[in-house]
Amino acid sequence: MRRLQRAQEELTRALTARLGLRALDFTAMTHLMAADAPLGPGELASLLGISSGSGTELADRLERAGHLHRRRAAEDRRRIVLEPDEASVSGILGQLAPLFGKLDQLADSFTSAEQAVITRYLTAATELVHGHALDLAAGS
Repeated sequence: MRRLQRAQEELTRALTARLGLRALDFTAMTHLMAADAPLGPGELASLLGISSGSGTELADRLERAGHLHRRRAAEDRRRIVLEPDEASVSGILGQLAPLFGKLDQLADSFTSAEQAVITRYLTAATELVHGHALDLAAGS
């Protein structure tokens, strides 16, 4: 798992360099792309562990670079949400598409039973890591 995490960090460094993004900008984009609902600048800042002012500054920088757009939330017109730019998302996913294809091939090389065990392990490991992060954040 540690080797996989280090490889992920190497990938992030290489990808951000290729895309001309700062690491924090890329992390922000991944949060915006993966969010179940649109995020506002303050929510994004909270996810990134930065101040709300820094979150606004980051959103400004990403907007100027064409990576996102601000729009009014449909449910509350007073609220501003951040929407990833389709071309930017396509660029990020385009850089990752060859890796995704290889990972799909790797997954297909396992039997259904092996895939179930791998899924069970990764799901449980994710829950443990998330729980530990919550404990650390709570001071436990």
